[in-house]
This record gives sequence, C-alpha cells and structure tokens, in this order.
Amino acid sequence: MERDGDGDGQEEVWFENLDRVPLFAVRNGPEETQKPGVTGAVVWDSAVILTKFLEHAVDSGMLELQGKKCVELGAGCGLAGCVAALLGARVILTDLPDRLRLLQKNVDENVSCFAARGSACVRELSWGDEIDKEVIDPSPDYVIASDVIYNEKAVQDLLDTLEKLCDSKTLVIIAGELRNDAVLEYFLERALHRFSIGRLATNFWHPSYKSQRVVLYALTRISKKFDGDV
Repeated sequence: MERDGDGDGQEEVWFENLDRVPLFAVRNGPEETQKPGVTGAVVWDSAVILTKFLEHAVDSGMLELQGKKCVELGAGCGLAGCVAALLGARVILTDLPDRLRLLQKNVDENVSCFAARGSACVRELSWGDEIDKEVIDPSPDYVIASDVIYNEKAVQDLLDTLEKLCDSKTLVIIAGELRNDAVLEYFLERALHRFSIGRLATNFWHPSYKSQRVVLYALTRISKKFDGDV
C-alpha cells in the first residue's frame, strides 16, 4: 500500500490489489461516521452495489479476479460471491448453518448451471469460531462482505475472523449501509488497530449503481501490531 496527499487535506491511499484507484484514508472512527445516514433502508442495497462494483472493477481493469481465491463472509443469498465466481474467482461463500441450504441452492442455480469463469462452493463459518483449513489455507486474495457491521458483538467476532483469514496481501472489500453511526464508529476504531482502511470514492463505483446510504471500504492487514491508531 502507498500513501499520498490529494491537495485538499484529505489523504489518499492505494491498495496493491486495487489498481489505479485512490481511496480516502480512514484515520478516525468518529470523523468517518459524521455523515448523513438513513435507517430502515432496503437490506439488499449494499450487496447490489458491492456486486456491481466488482463487475465494473473487473471490466475496467481495477481488479483482477481470474483464478484468485475469494471468501465471502455473511454471504446470505450469495449475490456478490456468485458474481465473483462468474467473473473468474475461486469463491468460498460462507454463512451460519441455517443459511446454507438457500445459499447452496443459489450457487447451484446461478454458478454451476452457467459457464462460470471461476468456481463457487459453500461452507459454514460462524465469526469468531475456528475456520476450516480449506477456507483459511492459503489465505484468500480477496474477502468480500456486505451488511456485516450491525452490532458491537458481531463487530468483534468479525474482526477476529478477518484477522485469522487475512495476510498482508489480502484485500478486504466491505459494503455497508449507513444505519448506526455508533456501531460503524466502533468497527472503525477497532479495525484501525489491525488494518489499514480506505473508503472508495463513488466515482469509482459502477456508474449506474450508487447510493448515499452505502459506503465501500477496502482493508489490508497491518503486518505488525501498533499500540495506537494507525
């Protein structure tokens, strides 16, 4: 990752696996959450925006998914993971045990039945628990997730899982709706001790799929631990 200034006082960062795309550096949780938000929004918004961002990023050369290992956390119906497989990634879609039946059905009907450039499989994963070797070894090139920042207990388990999953070369892309500033601030403040974080400007999203209610973050694991904020 490299860093530079953008001339207006807001620092930009570049991530190794996200070519030619500057992101606004996240340095402080409270500052990041002082934006207009909406409650009661449609839960699929962030998943759709993440999915269309992946499609747009591959088409424009920002991301290379062909042959890359990708893990989707909290996959739900598996929209983003299925599209990542169609774009060439080797995707492992994960979720809680009671979500896997529908998730597997969606993978079968939307990946296995089409000429996917990549592949997809479904595995159980509860955040904070031990992770199957297939999921964690080797470390994924990408981890993707949407609507996974929703309460403080889940945040801690999510970060523990991300820390186990990722090495310094893993790029994490998280899409989330601006619903609860306190929970988002809690996530950012704790994540900054373990990850470098950038917020993707909307001009790099899919031009037809944008929302002021949604943010896209990119994270990479910090190779050594720090006592304070990064």
